[in-house]
Amino acid sequence: MHASREHGSAFYSGVMNCGSVWACPVCAAKVQERRREEVAKAVAWADAQGLQAAMVTLTFPHYVWQQLTELLEQQKTALKYLREGSPWIRFKKATGYQGLIRSLELTHGQNGWHPHTHELWIVDADTDADTMKKIVLERWKSSCARAGLLDLENADQVAAFEAHAIDVKGWCTASDYLAKQDDSRHWGVDAEIAKASTKAGRAKGKHPFALLSMFQGGDRKAGHRYLDYAAAMKGKRQLFWSAGLKAKVGVIEQNDEEVADEQRDDADLLGHLEIEEWRLIRQAGLRAKVLDLAESNGGWVAIQNLLRELRNDALSKIERFRDTQSNLEKIRSNQSDLEIFRASDVLKEGTLPTVYTIDVPKGHAPLKPLHHHDEEGDVG
Repeated sequence: MHASREHGSAFYSGVMNCGSVWACPVCAAKVQERRREEVAKAVAWADAQGLQAAMVTLTFPHYVWQQLTELLEQQKTALKYLREGSPWIRFKKATGYQGLIRSLELTHGQNGWHPHTHELWIVDADTDADTMKKIVLERWKSSCARAGLLDLENADQVAAFEAHAIDVKGWCTASDYLAKQDDSRHWGVDAEIAKASTKAGRAKGKHPFALLSMFQGGDRKAGHRYLDYAAAMKGKRQLFWSAGLKAKVGVIEQNDEEVADEQRDDADLLGHLEIEEWRLIRQAGLRAKVLDLAESNGGWVAIQNLLRELRNDALSKIERFRDTQSNLEKIRSNQSDLEIFRASDVLKEGTLPTVYTIDVPKGHAPLKPLHHHDEEGDVG
């Protein structure tokens, strides 16, 4: 266990990380914070080169009956159509296009899954955002129609598309494009690009991690929806850089797993947890509490006190279980016409079984086992 000197926060090291920005809230937080720094570096580089960073948001119509996998495939196709052919080559030449950073964002709302992208385009300083928007809107409309995402014969759908499907903001800095996080902090274009999963669940949609919270509250449909999402997003990149752009900016190439494993903060070592101690903490569901203790005035001493309590509790449960087993053996050795009912997995539940004895007259068929729930939830 370590404590960061810069931030004062505690963290674990030496444990396995999955590195998934889609399915793991823990790894997502760490990876996206690192990616945010990379995007901020790209914005600063563009400014130093006399270029501008323009934020381009691309979305499309979506409906509750559509499957996420289908939408993602159609979106991928539309993005490919957007950047192919001689019109795109002419556009890049006219705007001094240097490359892009694309972030895939996903929310779920009353109209179903909503995949969309936030893209940071590095273009010439004299490129006008409004003019660029008009050009890109026509290309995006055509691309979405070809990909099956837009019906050009549907006037209402086309009108809504033209009003909402694209947004372009020129001259974005690392603090221009503000959006509110769940904790009411603000962040700029770099965070809008890289920290998609921290967006608050507003009326237009919830981030998939909110579905996990809903599932914990008893919403089974939200749980199934999250599993569908995790399966659909497996293997996909959240952040994409144009070929060669990272080298220009000076960003080292690292995959998400490497970023999740990386330790960059100057930190003090608080202590080592043995495997059995880590198992006790995990079984008790106290990983977050241990971090809180590490950040408190008690520090490592408070953690050791907690571990002592957990060990004593485990030993107490073992002794209670042994006493119960011993008593049951005595009962078995002293009777011949009794049916004994007791709970299973005492250690897991942490409670003692309720034992019932029922006299069975000789000559009668043995009783079939019955089940009874006592006040502690044991089954006898």
